[in-house]
Amino acid sequence: MFIARLKWRSGTGKRAEPHANRKAARLNTLERRYGFHRDEAITAALDGSHDKAAKHSGTALSISRELCAAVPDPAQHQPELAAALSAHAPYHAKWQAIEMLTESAGLYAALATAEPAVYEVPRIDVLARVAVAADSAGATRDTIDLLHEVVGMYLKAPAADTGERDLGLAQARFHLGRCLLKTGMGEEGLAETDTGLELAADVLDRLELPVNAVGWLGTAPRYLKLAAPEWEAAAVRSMTLHADAARWRQAATSGRAAVLISGSLAGICGEARRDAHVSIAAQMAAIESQVIASQTASCSMRRLRERSTSASAEARSDQCEPSTDLPGSKSL
Repeated sequence: MFIARLKWRSGTGKRAEPHANRKAARLNTLERRYGFHRDEAITAALDGSHDKAAKHSGTALSISRELCAAVPDPAQHQPELAAALSAHAPYHAKWQAIEMLTESAGLYAALATAEPAVYEVPRIDVLARVAVAADSAGATRDTIDLLHEVVGMYLKAPAADTGERDLGLAQARFHLGRCLLKTGMGEEGLAETDTGLELAADVLDRLELPVNAVGWLGTAPRYLKLAAPEWEAAAVRSMTLHADAARWRQAATSGRAAVLISGSLAGICGEARRDAHVSIAAQMAAIESQVIASQTASCSMRRLRERSTSASAEARSDQCEPSTDLPGSKSL
């Protein structure tokens, strides 16, 4: 009896739970917790709940470090750690954020060496975040240079998911456009923004999501959810700038994107997002009125030109038409 109890306590008896099973169960629990806090951080960020998002993001980062420490080969969970570092960096002070992003980029670089199609795009995503952090720190000129490099990297990057790559490229163009506008390069900044909007719209078409359904963003890939706030901001920026210049058709094109994305955020988020959507929709309605007015004016001008041309043709015809009266006939 004593020997049986000793075997059970030492893990050599039949009643003992195998160490490997306990370890696997713990890893599964950690992985589930990581996924839960990662997703909750994204949802809170979309809703504008900064503190809640930071808390969940920080917990996800802590769990990712636990996962790396819980296995003989830490590389097994490097993707989780790299993603968690990148996601949590914006919740820290500017230069500390850059340090975290640098660590994330290093992890992704190592992963991309073995699987470039899977990890090259996330690596470039992190570099884009470094650029944004540099801009927040006041280094806008350096940010523009880095973003130009990032755009070139996206264009050459292999990708298992081309939608993820192309939406990353669109976001880089959004950031580049914003920075160019900030430095007074209005035409170039707007052109970059509009190019990004066209690319993002193409990705959305390829994904074939049910965009007419309420809450459709909730079914979208994670990378699209993460891109939605910057996408909305870029569309509003483009809509406003085109409207200010009375380019109503271009403003309407950007406005439709702004309404779609703001509506998708309102469908899964709180009151602040719904209020923003209502405001954007009102701006779009005013722009559509201007489009209709400009089309009506254009049609009126066209008809006026057509009538003027017709009247001129008739006048020329009357002037050139030979007379049938005989000389002196009017005096007869």
